Order: sequence, then structure tokens, then C-alpha cells
Amino acid sequence: MRTENGITLIELLVTLALLSILAGIALPAFGELGQGMATRSARSLMTVDLAHARASAVMRGGDVVACPSPDAVQCSDSVAWQHGWIVFADRNRNRRADAGEPILSIGQAQKPGLAVLSSGGRRSLRFRADGTSDGSNVTLTFCDRRGAAKASTLVLNNSGRLRSGVPSAAQAAAACAAVGS
Repeated sequence: MRTENGITLIELLVTLALLSILAGIALPAFGELGQGMATRSARSLMTVDLAHARASAVMRGGDVVACPSPDAVQCSDSVAWQHGWIVFADRNRNRRADAGEPILSIGQAQKPGLAVLSSGGRRSLRFRADGTSDGSNVTLTFCDRRGAAKASTLVLNNSGRLRSGVPSAAQAAAACAAVGS
């Protein structure tokens, strides 16, 4: 008597159907996980660049500015930081990256589906030689395709210190409305 090892066509089709159903359930979760990692990466990069700006201002004994810059050359007149930013030594204190003022850091444009907005019309962040930040507190709100419930913030206070925070409903709504722009 001879026995055959293998699977039948029906067994194979049932297995493929189950795998398809499981993949359909898991894929959205993987997309959300990827979006969350991209947002955390952008927050981390922003944190590092702002800490670098503050330390550079202290070490140089002069003003250092961080501002949104989609072209990595000049500051834009926008509160949207998701297209990139620059950190530069502002020797003449005009908050513009002029010829001869070194660019210390460039934040690369982020993954599509992420928005980063600064609060209160703050289009640049200036650090002084003593490490303090000019002006009032500023909140940078991060929102991605996961929506306002997953939005987060970085808050820069006048002493130049950065902390994590939770956005207000208005901040989350404004940042989430800018996702994809």
C-alpha cells in the first residue's frame, strides 16, 4: 500500500483565505505603527536641533536662530516646519540667514502625512548667548494622519528649555488640518 504526502487544493485555498484575512486585519495597524515612528523621529530630530542651537549660542557667545526653511538656505515666513528647518548663527541679529552667517544644522523635510506648526505666529526661535530663548513660550505641535488624538507637542520656554506636552484642542486641530500640505 502506498501513501501520498502532500496537501489538497481545498486545504491550500482555505489556508490562503485565512492568511489573506489576517493580513487585511494587520496591515492598517502596521501603517499606524509606521506613521507613529515617523512622527517620533521628527520630534527627536527637532529636539536635537533645538538643543544644538541652544548649546551653540552659549558656546559662540552670540545669537543662534532656528527657523522653518523648505530650501535649507533661507527662513520662510511660515509657522509650518514640516518641510524642513535650519539653525544658523545670527551675527547681525536680524533673524535671517545672511551671507557669511554659518548654517549649523539642517532639519530635513519629513515624511508626507506629518505637520509641525509653531504657535503664536512664531516664525523663528532665537537663542541668546546665555541660553535663553527670545520672546514668549512657543509650542511646536506635531500631527500626522492618525489624527488629533495622537498629536503631541514640544514646548520651548523662555529659559531655553524644551519639554514634551499635550496640545490643546485648537493646536491639535490646526496642526492636523495642515497634514499633507
